[in-house]
Order: sequence, then C-alpha cells, then structure tokens
Amino acid sequence: MKLKTIIALSLFLGFSINNYSQLTAKENTLSKIRSEGFNNSEAMNMLSEFTDVYGQRLTGSREYYKAANWISNKMKKVGLQNVHFENYCSDCRGWSIKTFNVEMVAPNYMKIAAYPLAMSKSTDGIVSGEIISIEDIGDMTKVRNEFSGKLKGKIILLGKEPKKKSLLDTIEFRYSDKQLKRMEQQVTSKVKTTPLPELFKEWEIEDEQEVPFLEFLEAEGALALLNTQPSYLGVLHPKEIYYYKDSDLKPLSYFSIMPEHFGRLFRMIKLNTTPTIRLNLNAEFYSEPENNVNIIGEITGADAKLKSESIMLGAHFDSWHSGTGATDNGASCIVLVEALRILKQINYKPKRTIRIGLWGGEEQAFLGSAAYAKEHFGALNEKPNAESTKVSAYLNLDNGAGVIRGVYLQKNELARPIFQEIFEPISNLSSGAITIENTLSTDHETFDHYNIPSFQFIQDALAYNTSTHHTNLDLLEYVHENDMIKNAVILAWTIYSLDNMKEKIPRKKNNPQ
Repeated sequence: MKLKTIIALSLFLGFSINNYSQLTAKENTLSKIRSEGFNNSEAMNMLSEFTDVYGQRLTGSREYYKAANWISNKMKKVGLQNVHFENYCSDCRGWSIKTFNVEMVAPNYMKIAAYPLAMSKSTDGIVSGEIISIEDIGDMTKVRNEFSGKLKGKIILLGKEPKKKSLLDTIEFRYSDKQLKRMEQQVTSKVKTTPLPELFKEWEIEDEQEVPFLEFLEAEGALALLNTQPSYLGVLHPKEIYYYKDSDLKPLSYFSIMPEHFGRLFRMIKLNTTPTIRLNLNAEFYSEPENNVNIIGEITGADAKLKSESIMLGAHFDSWHSGTGATDNGASCIVLVEALRILKQINYKPKRTIRIGLWGGEEQAFLGSAAYAKEHFGALNEKPNAESTKVSAYLNLDNGAGVIRGVYLQKNELARPIFQEIFEPISNLSSGAITIENTLSTDHETFDHYNIPSFQFIQDALAYNTSTHHTNLDLLEYVHENDMIKNAVILAWTIYSLDNMKEKIPRKKNNPQ
C-alpha cells in the first residue's frame, strides 16, 4: 500500500472514529437522561406534596411564601447552587380565607356552591338579604338611575343566566397530527405581540373597569355580590380580580357561584319570586413584602469561557386560590426542578450556567419576571444591557400539564434548525412541532421584550381550558403522570442540547414587536 494511501486512510479512520465517539457521547447522555427520568422519576411525588400539602399560592399570600420555602429546600436537596429569593414587589398585599358559606334560605333551602373572589372584604359576621338582579353594568349612569336607594341590605346577582354547556362536549384535548402540521406550515405569525410597557398599561385599564360599580355598591350599602362564569358540570371559576396593591380597592364580599345555582336564582327572580341569601366571609388582608419572592437557582457552568453565559428556564409559581394550582402552574414548576434533578443525577456538568426562575405575580401582570428582568437586564423602555446578551435562551413552561408537542418560535425563524435538531432524537416522546407563531400571556413575553431568544412549549391542553384553568378543579387529579415524566425528560434533553451548542441561539433581527 502506498504511503499516501495509508496516510489518507488513517486520516479518514481518525475522523470517523472521532465523529463516532462524539455521536456516541450524545447518544449515551440521552440514554442516561431517559433512564433516570423514566425509572427514577420524583415528579409526581414532588407535585403531590407541593400541591396537596401547601395548596394555593396566591400572590402576596403567606401560603405562597411557605410553598416558596418548600421548593427552595427541594432545589437545594437535588443539588442546585446559589438558591435564593429575589423580592419582586414591596407593596403587593396578601389575602387569605379563613372561612365562608353561601346558602339560600327562602323560599326554601339550597346550599350554594360558591367561592369568594380574591381580595374580597369580610362580611360583618353572618348576613342575610334578598337578591336583586343587575344584568349589565356597561352603562353606569343607567345603573345609578335604576338602582340608587334600592340596594341597602341587598345581595346583588350580577349578570344574565349562563348558557348551559353540553354534557356531550369533549373535556380533555390532545393535538391531532393534522393540527400540529397546520401550525408547522405557517410561514408568518398571525398573533401580534405588544411591547411590555403598553401591555401593562392596557391591563391596568382593564383591571379598573369594574371599580365604579363596586364603589357604587359599597356606597349604597349592598351586602355582597354574586356572579358566575359558564363552565362544565358545576365547575366553579372565580372571576379574576386584580386589586393586589396595598392602596387598591378592597371590594365588598364578592362570590362566584356554580352556574346551575346562578341560573336557578336568576329564573326565580324572573318568576317574581325573590330568594333570600344567607352568607358569610371571613378573610384577612395583610402587607408582608417578604412573601413576594421569585425563587432562583442554578447549576453553575463548568467551562471557563462559557460559564458566564446562561440558559434560563422559567415557570410561574403563583396560582389562583380556589384550587391548588396543580395544572396552573405547579406541574410546570416541578417539571423544571425534575429536569435539573435528572441532569444532576447523571452527573452532567454543563458548560454554560443553567438558571431556573420560578416567578411570582404572573397572574397579575408578570410581576415577578418583569422585576427580575428590570433588575438584571435594564429598564423596560431602555436598550437591554450587556447582561441580557449573555442569556443564550429562555425556555418557559406554562400551558397546563399536558405533554410537550413542540415549540413556539416566537417569530424567531433563526431558531428553527436548532429545535429541529433537538427534537429529532426524541421523536418517540414528542411530535416536535415547530411553529413560527407567537403565543402570549405568560412570562416568556418578558424575556422576548429584551430580545432574548424566548420560547414557550406547545403542550396538549388536556382539561386545562375546559375544567382546570383558574377553577376549583385545578387539582392533582387532572395531571397525567406519564406527561409529567416525559416533559422532564424532554426538558433535560433540550437543556443539554442547547448547552452543547458552540454559539448562543441567534436573536431576532430588529426585535420586531
């Protein structure tokens, strides 16, 4: 064999062996992630303790802070470093329920399924009053003209009879292949994002729309307010109200009641029969700024050059108060912690720093993530600072507890080939659908505003939009264990893959909003 041939063959074999070893290392890591995630998962045990024992996590509440301490200890136990709290609000008040009851006592008895809206004031003990129906408050001048002097000692039934939902409707949903294909085939985003300062202002205006009516009821001496929202099979969906600052309105006792019970009361009034309601609410307001914390932790990068860069993971930690926040958003918080536990257990040492943020106040106005971003990346209305450029990607999880089916690119087409490469080896776990579309209303919008490559995963909705989102059924029963386990494995693999990129994920050009 000629010397040139031997040299060429040696170079080829050396390249092939080197390339094979690189592929093998990647495959071995995925095998280790799968083995640890599927055989030794702690996800459901953690989620049960988190939601069943610590319960609801309303922004500003003592329950939130107790749960924050629990999960920070859990993060330390799985081996995360630099676990700490960062305060996000100095004047967000707390509110907790001690007891409540609502019942009809005339013309006959009915126990009313109800839940008080957050930030409602206590009643003066047990109170009773006749129902007065107010169907529409869009024109407050008309409301004042019709009801002034008539509401003292009354209980207000607000709204019209809700439309009944069919018992034949599907309650749990998973994406079909056809739906995912349609999402992938989109060439432009149809959903417009709004710059955060404008978005926050819009929400502030929306939050205040009901204030004139509530102040009118208080001035007129009404005792309480009952409303409802259409839902399935008697599900209670307390209306979201956003009076969370120390200086905000404290509305009179305000309850959401089961649609079927609301419908009966409404029809009785139409039949010239006035129901009498007996109710009470004992709730506590308090101002404890120490409750208002984001929970931060990390696996510190081991590469001397790359450890100053980070891959960020986030999920909102707060919930509404009538359930335990299992699907919104406890499951996602636990999936993030479980994914990092997996990486620690297989002794993976990341090159870049992997940082987790569990955000408070998302339900109000991204309070936690916005405060973090302003502290670390600069003011909302200014050019992002140098620290923001060190974040390679922000991954957000907050669409219920369903399995991950793909990712929203948030209009960042440059990230498509990266996620294609990530999803290809785990095609038996996730469909890997990649859509150019924006999705809204969760914390990735904060980081997207700073032109950090930010992504929310596509997840099967399951019963999220029909039964659990912000309702009294947001409980562990509606979390599928297999989906939780898969999600942690998918996320651990995604983190590993992003960490082993030579470069950061490309940013969107001109940061189009």
